[in-house]
Amino acid sequence: MSSLTPREKRKLEDLFGMSSGYVLDFSNNTFARFFEEEVGRNIYGGTYEENGSSKANHLRSFWTREGDVLVGQAINGLLEHCRDTENPAVQRQSLFNECELIAARLVQAKDVPDVEVLDGDTEDFQMVAKAARECFHRNEPEQGLDRLHTFLVKFLRKLCDAHGIPRDRTVPLGGLMGAYVKRIREEGLLTSQMAEHILKGTISIFGQFDHVRNNHSMAHDNPVLDHDEALLIASSVTSTVRFIKSCEQRWEAQARSFRSRADRQDLDIPF
Repeated sequence: MSSLTPREKRKLEDLFGMSSGYVLDFSNNTFARFFEEEVGRNIYGGTYEENGSSKANHLRSFWTREGDVLVGQAINGLLEHCRDTENPAVQRQSLFNECELIAARLVQAKDVPDVEVLDGDTEDFQMVAKAARECFHRNEPEQGLDRLHTFLVKFLRKLCDAHGIPRDRTVPLGGLMGAYVKRIREEGLLTSQMAEHILKGTISIFGQFDHVRNNHSMAHDNPVLDHDEALLIASSVTSTVRFIKSCEQRWEAQARSFRSRADRQDLDIPF
């Protein structure tokens, strides 16, 4: 989903003449060819038909469904088409320039890797995960750090419960992560020293996340972090969460295998 704001969409729709259902001077065939050549998408393939069958509605669906970089590339292509065909839209210099800035912002967007691992199995867990994902999808990691911190606390507390690790609500993030790393090492879920060292490093990183959340996020009246710093922190956390989830899948598979062997042994006992 792109981070286009309602105001930006109105400007683009105005410039491209979308109120009529058309987009610039495209026919159905040239519109389809444009999207295939510019961004490698089949604009009439069914994915973008949720808003209606007009070219304008297909473009609106494209803005909703695709990410910032791809949407920015398509808008840049439409602006280039205006120049190449000497479309009257080019003469609306001020609006045209504003739309160029919109496209530039989208193309320069940087994604947080593994952001889709932020999910939960309860309603409140899902809500905070969704809030964090939406901030990152809008390329606003500065705003997402507070929600990401809340997600991580809930995530680690649940893991500690699953592994029988004693803890209380006063334990900070670093303490939760330290207890978890110790337990999964004991359970043989780490197969290399390097992975263990990386996870041990996240203990102090997560400990610092408490400070960032309280002093450099929008949780309070704070000076927020620089965009790239916020992106670095968010990326580090989401990548760690992805790896932890893979460890948990192995642990659950081992537990199922153990239970299955135990059940078979029970069946072999003569009576």
